[in-house]
Amino acid sequence: MTEENTPNEESHTDEGSATAVAEPETPAEPFDDHFRPADIDAFTADDTEAGSAIGKMLAWFFLYTVIVMSISAWWTFSQ
Repeated sequence: MTEENTPNEESHTDEGSATAVAEPETPAEPFDDHFRPADIDAFTADDTEAGSAIGKMLAWFFLYTVIVMSISAWWTFSQ
């Protein structure tokens, strides 16, 4: 065995079992909030409105699908 391949070295690297460990970075400055409280309130209101609109669209699409499926099943089995 060569010196690189000795199995008892602490720097043993097996490509199949290599694990990367990321150290968390310590920011140089304390966290600075880039947004004013009024901006955060506006973002929250916009997100709430968008979430509500998406929920309503999903409900209507589901209802449409059930209606179309029911009509298709009725038409298929009535023939």
